[in-house]
Amino acid sequence: MIVRAETPADRAASVEVERLAFGSWLEAGIVVAVRDEEGSFAFVADADGQVVGHVQMSRAWVGESPVVALGPIGVAPDHQGHGVGRALIEASLAEAEHRGARAVILLGSPALYPRFGFEPASAHDLRNPFAGVTEDGFTIDEDDFMIAPLGDGELSLHGEVRWHPAFG
Repeated sequence: MIVRAETPADRAASVEVERLAFGSWLEAGIVVAVRDEEGSFAFVADADGQVVGHVQMSRAWVGESPVVALGPIGVAPDHQGHGVGRALIEASLAEAEHRGARAVILLGSPALYPRFGFEPASAHDLRNPFAGVTEDGFTIDEDDFMIAPLGDGELSLHGEVRWHPAFG
């Protein structure tokens, strides 16, 4: 398996991986909505010419400061548990840092993402704009909002956190 930048030829397969991974079109729709926006980029996991994983990165803001949002990230069900997600996350964080991003934010499991350098955003006095119960009854906790500071400088971000409207 190799992790590489998504190409136009990968787009349909990337959307299908997201749909299969999450069992719905919601996350796939986010990918379609943000993929061509300024600041967006994506990686795929390629196993013998087949896209088996995908991670979408997009522009987000803390106050007036641009940051990068990680997600959605999906792995085809028959490839889960084999390091595909780890490889995608590591590649996307490295690319975000290479592009000069100060931080990457995400909504995800506090049990999973700290191993990649993510910490509760609340430790930086940032609040989760999605915290609460969603329309479909899913609960998003404050602790699900995490941030990975990038680079060597101290992270100093203040203000309202905003994702692309597709996340809303």
